[in-house]
Amino acid sequence: MNLTKQKLHIIKKSPHVDRVKFELTRNLFTFLAILLGVLGIINLIQNDINMYPLLAGSLLCGLILLLLIKTKNHKIAAKVAVALIFLMTIYNMMVTSNFGHFVDFFWIVCIVVYIFFVLDIYWGTVSLFLNIGVVVTIQLLDQYHMIDRVDKEFTSFSQINYIINIVVSGIVFTYVIYKVLTALRKTEEDYLSANKELVKSNEEKTIMLKEIHHRVKNNLQVITSLLRLQLHEIEDEKSRHHFIDSINRVAAMAIIHEKMYQTESLSKIDLASYLQTLIDDLISSYARLTEIETRITSNVNHMEPESIVPLALIFNELISNTLEHGFANMAHGIINIDVQKNSNGITVIHYSDNGKWKDPVKEYSFGIELIDSFTEQLDGICRRESLPTGTHYHFEFTREL
Repeated sequence: MNLTKQKLHIIKKSPHVDRVKFELTRNLFTFLAILLGVLGIINLIQNDINMYPLLAGSLLCGLILLLLIKTKNHKIAAKVAVALIFLMTIYNMMVTSNFGHFVDFFWIVCIVVYIFFVLDIYWGTVSLFLNIGVVVTIQLLDQYHMIDRVDKEFTSFSQINYIINIVVSGIVFTYVIYKVLTALRKTEEDYLSANKELVKSNEEKTIMLKEIHHRVKNNLQVITSLLRLQLHEIEDEKSRHHFIDSINRVAAMAIIHEKMYQTESLSKIDLASYLQTLIDDLISSYARLTEIETRITSNVNHMEPESIVPLALIFNELISNTLEHGFANMAHGIINIDVQKNSNGITVIHYSDNGKWKDPVKEYSFGIELIDSFTEQLDGICRRESLPTGTHYHFEFTREL
């Protein structure tokens, strides 16, 4: 799990956000159940038609509240509220209003904001479009006289009732927004706290990994030193040759670990710098008097950890073969290496030298087998060509290196 996913996981699991959503649902529907009940009784005394939706709304809020208390799940209560608010919108729109249903629209906005916060974008969008669809549909049907809406008598209490509705809906909207902002602020605090802990953990792991790479490098260098000491006791030239090749392969891996613990990011290695160090080390190992000129170009500064060792061993074999077989009787040798990653993510490597190669004793050597094996391991292809001007290799790797 990478750093970003870890942050999102911690924030989503924050118990504070769920607690705020539960409290908002409980307090909101408790407030509405009591308030709508009181207003319903007042409208009943005034014999105002609003008593029906108000008393019905109070009853529905009470049912939602009981469901919340019984299930302890604010999401179930909110989903039930989506359906009940939809029915309430239908009822309200079927009654004409001298105030153009402005308060009804405001209530829809309040509830939709609540649904967006307590549930998610999907349910909020569904609730929004359901209620807007009802409003538009009923308005159109009424305009074309396809339905009969109930006429509400305008009384002296109507204006008072309208003002009360605006004040109550405004209070509800303010409270919902306040709880949303409270949750967001707490979420931000949780995010910053989680981020600080993850950064600290990441730094500790980086230090530990660098120490591991440093120790592995030291161990590999000890191995190469022991092998070089053992080399002095080997008299058979063919055995010495194989021994030196093995030493160089171990040394090539040691250089990888050295470069990795020297970098800020363990997954970023300056490939050109690594190749130059590898060439210098191999030149020293083979003790050639030949003057070697290296020309290295690369736009790759990031390699996946699992790709570094196979790629390094490929270059080790290429350079070793050049030094041993191409520059044997030359005063000046040139090695050209070009590594380029194109826009399609394909890494193309050109390797060439100006060596004077002798015909190999065996058509297929162990070194070439290693090159082909590691190339296949990296999902690549390799083409080699021997020319009078030297040997040329062309690699293409489709896998991310």
